[in-house]
Amino acid sequence: MAVIVREKKKGSGEWWVFINHKGRRRSKKIGDKRTANKVAKEIRERLAKGDMGMIKDMCPTLSIYGKQWLESPLRQWSDGTVKLYTTIFDMYIKKHLGGKRVDEIDISDVEWFLGKLDGLSSARKKNILAVLSGIFKAAVRHKIVKSNPCQNTTEFCGNGTVRDVVTPTAEEVHTMLENAAALPIEAYTLFLVAVRTGLRIGELLGLHWSDIDFEGRWLEVNRTYYYHTKTYGPPKNKKTRKVDLTPATVEALRNLQAQRKVVSLDGDNLVFANSNGEPLGYFYLRNAIKRIAPKTITIHSLRHTYANLRLAKGDNVLDVSKQLGHHKVAFTIDKYGHWIPGEHKSQVDELDNLHLAAPHAHPEGANPCG
Repeated sequence: MAVIVREKKKGSGEWWVFINHKGRRRSKKIGDKRTANKVAKEIRERLAKGDMGMIKDMCPTLSIYGKQWLESPLRQWSDGTVKLYTTIFDMYIKKHLGGKRVDEIDISDVEWFLGKLDGLSSARKKNILAVLSGIFKAAVRHKIVKSNPCQNTTEFCGNGTVRDVVTPTAEEVHTMLENAAALPIEAYTLFLVAVRTGLRIGELLGLHWSDIDFEGRWLEVNRTYYYHTKTYGPPKNKKTRKVDLTPATVEALRNLQAQRKVVSLDGDNLVFANSNGEPLGYFYLRNAIKRIAPKTITIHSLRHTYANLRLAKGDNVLDVSKQLGHHKVAFTIDKYGHWIPGEHKSQVDELDNLHLAAPHAHPEGANPCG
């Protein structure tokens, strides 16, 4: 029995598995060297047990190949992204499709898989599909499969949008902040800053005092905190940004800083820290918002609330997009456009006055049929 791994053409980066077993020969391109070695090991083990069918089964399973894709050192992902993708892979993809060979999975399998995700939100399904699609994009590049079976399957995730997200009204925000006054000052100030800036929860927890310009009334988002891994990384899209602060927000932050100096916590550089000088706990904040909000909302919905309140009062969408840190204003419009009021209504009304500058569409006595 001989099972060999090598590049068919040296330097090509395309690794093959060659089998010569009891007079039967077979070879197949697998992809990178690490995956090819894993496939070869599995082949040797199964051939040693007399499983001749393994000669045909030379493609890695999705479980093996997906893990290889997640662990690739070529991926320039943040720790938070790696954690999220690994969780999605282990909880959903590996559970339902992990045992199938990559080249066996077709669009019908993907549709069946998405059907197994009933009960999850449309956004969650799309995140899961994006991870699965990423695995198959790599498989296409490695020529393990000819096409990506995830293409044209987004429709099976549903059409849920941010419209489905529950956000408090301006009055409910006022009530929530009044209730939050009973919380420790760190939590109260965090909720206030959240609805006045639209920062993501990781950006809030990664905020340092040195990021705040009290006189200029702005802060700079320089990092984000990943509460899953308790590590810091660059902001989303790896771009820093400046965010304007309202006078009331600056006053609340000054008050927090003054009280923090009195308490003299460890880790003074963190704005929103607990008594141990560590970032406030995500689950602590999640439970706190349940107690103070007049209706059921999430921490992240405070970011949507910021966008909602600003756009609903007619603020410039380009500025709102920059404050939120979106990579394109088109994304902001697509996500929150339904909250923009009809600011061009006066222009529509002018249609009634077209007769002042142009003839009637149907002059009196004219034959409308020509």
